[in-house]
Amino acid sequence: MHVAIRTHAEHAILRRIYEQRLVAIDKCRDRLLQQARVHEETVSNMRNYVATSLQSLYRGWKGRLVAGEVRRRHFAAIEIQRVARGLLGRRAAQRERRKQNMVLQSPWAMKQLLERSKLVRTVGSWQEWCDPWTSEFFYFEMYTQDSQWQPPSPYHAFLSCDWADCGFVAATMHEIHEHKRSEHKWYCDVCQARNVGYSFPICPYCAVCVTTPDIIAANDWPLATRRASTLTVPDAPPPVVPLKRHNTPVQPAAARPKTASMEPPRDTVDASGLLVATTAIRPCDSTAFDHIMWLSAFHGVATAFAKAQYPSGSLYVGDFADGAFHGWGEYYYANGDQYRGQWANGYRHGFGLWESVCGKTYKGQWRDGVKHGVGLLTFPNGETYEGEWDAGEIHGRGVHSSANGDVYVGAWDHGVHHGFGSLTKANGNAYRGTFVHGHADGVGILTADSEVYKGHWVRDVRDGRGVCFYANGSIYSGMWANDMCDGAGVFVSATGDKCVGRWRRNLKHGRGRYIFANGDIFDGTFHDNVASGLGVYRHFATGDVYTGPFACDKYHGHNGVYAWASGTLYEGGFVDGHIQGKGRITYFNGNTYTGDFVQAQKHGVGEFTWPNGNVYTGAFAFGRINGRGTMVYSSGHKYDGEWVDGARHGTGTFLYANGDRYDGDWVHDEFHGVGTYTWRPDSSLQEAYEGEWHKGIRHGRGAYTYVDGT
Repeated sequence: MHVAIRTHAEHAILRRIYEQRLVAIDKCRDRLLQQARVHEETVSNMRNYVATSLQSLYRGWKGRLVAGEVRRRHFAAIEIQRVARGLLGRRAAQRERRKQNMVLQSPWAMKQLLERSKLVRTVGSWQEWCDPWTSEFFYFEMYTQDSQWQPPSPYHAFLSCDWADCGFVAATMHEIHEHKRSEHKWYCDVCQARNVGYSFPICPYCAVCVTTPDIIAANDWPLATRRASTLTVPDAPPPVVPLKRHNTPVQPAAARPKTASMEPPRDTVDASGLLVATTAIRPCDSTAFDHIMWLSAFHGVATAFAKAQYPSGSLYVGDFADGAFHGWGEYYYANGDQYRGQWANGYRHGFGLWESVCGKTYKGQWRDGVKHGVGLLTFPNGETYEGEWDAGEIHGRGVHSSANGDVYVGAWDHGVHHGFGSLTKANGNAYRGTFVHGHADGVGILTADSEVYKGHWVRDVRDGRGVCFYANGSIYSGMWANDMCDGAGVFVSATGDKCVGRWRRNLKHGRGRYIFANGDIFDGTFHDNVASGLGVYRHFATGDVYTGPFACDKYHGHNGVYAWASGTLYEGGFVDGHIQGKGRITYFNGNTYTGDFVQAQKHGVGEFTWPNGNVYTGAFAFGRINGRGTMVYSSGHKYDGEWVDGARHGTGTFLYANGDRYDGDWVHDEFHGVGTYTWRPDSSLQEAYEGEWHKGIRHGRGAYTYVDGT
């Protein structure tokens, strides 16, 4: 009886083993078929890949050939343009140098200068001229019409002073000019005017009015006849004073040896033989004419040349017309200031030189007694302004050079920078752009400390759209506010990083995209220059992508998603850039884990599922199954017990799919120690072994209970 039962049991076991083997064979066949399909697909993909690679290589080679030909043509065109521009530029530079070397660039102005100047001598085709208004020498080429301040080579023979009893020999023509101008001064016996050595023995001041003047007494001068009228009726206009013609006929001025086309001097005698003062002219001094001490005078026809001293101590030497300064004259103020230049109706009018006792000088144009036109103002500390004036104020285009080395070139409006200009500091910093009421305002370019900014300005600060090139090679292009990056903008660092997005007070703030030099990309929000809030980070090298919350430039928060390029996907919590907290990870091979994480490792309680259907629920430690847990196998087996490093180790219970059960000790996935194995429990065919085990087999002391209970 027992033999039949045992035989039946063995047959049943063998049948189950046979059925399991059939199932295993079917699975193996399915796996082989799947591998064959995968192999076929892989081979097909490789063929497509090889074909695509060959096409890419051919297109790349063809594209490089076309690009090389285009580059060669482009470089050839650039070289041709460079040669042409160089030739044109050299010609333009030659014309500009010739123009800059000229005394006056305007032909009309040069003609006026020649008409009033005195010819000193002619050597070859070069003429040396002296301007009596400024006592400056210049040189004129008769054939090419060129002019220059420096003496040409034919004049090097005139470096020795020809003044009597003077053996000075100069090294340059400028030195001989300065020597005669400063060392050999003489005074006219007629007008007492001081002259330089070049004009001896002809006084240029006497030649202004008439060539052969008659010396008359001061009281006989026609201006003195106004004394009575000014004493009785000071506010009345001067009467018409009839004057007899002078006995000596007025001779026309001798023609100066300049050009044959000069107009002859006009005869200033009118048809009636009268000198007519038609209007009351502003007096030369507040003390009126009766207080003037006439030192000397020339009697002309319509004008007069005189030297007069005022009670205040001021002295005037020059032309008069109708009782007022009119023409060329010198005025020496009592406080030490002096003015030499043109006058009109008692006012400084025309070109003149004003020198202050404190060291300030102005050389330029005047109108109605104030600076007006173009002039040069120089201060004793070295500060200068050269440019346009309007009604005594700096107005128009001009160049201002400060004593500390700062230079401004541009437009002015009533004494302040206004319009387009260029300001260069002594330390090398420079601004070129528009000014509004003395402030940089509008569009301009700033170069400071090796940085360059091009864009909009508002009251000396960067405000609006602009681009800044930093000294370290970084570039920012975008919006500015209060001299800081503020608004939408693009930043490219010196290392190649690039940020596109919103800025606030020079910091990344708001939505933006950061592209790293290594190819990584971040899309999300920034707060005070750090990534904070939701965002997406793409790793270029690996292809991994993170989507979720950020804090302090790190992955941080719940509900984050990290996708590896291999296909693995994690969803859950992050702390300081690491996977930590509750989460779920799905591996590329189909494995899934749901549970606790610490420092990107499975640690705590969780559930791990394999593609074959196995499911483990229990404890994990440092990324591996450790502790107590339950494994449910796809075959129907189940283990509930202790684990170490992914293996059954310790005390546990294993339930087989057929109902068999083992309770006891485990070592490295094998029965080892003391345990009980029960066959067909809770049935009439139940058998059991309780005792010692060694590496999966019964070994040592134990008790076996058969079906009959023995």
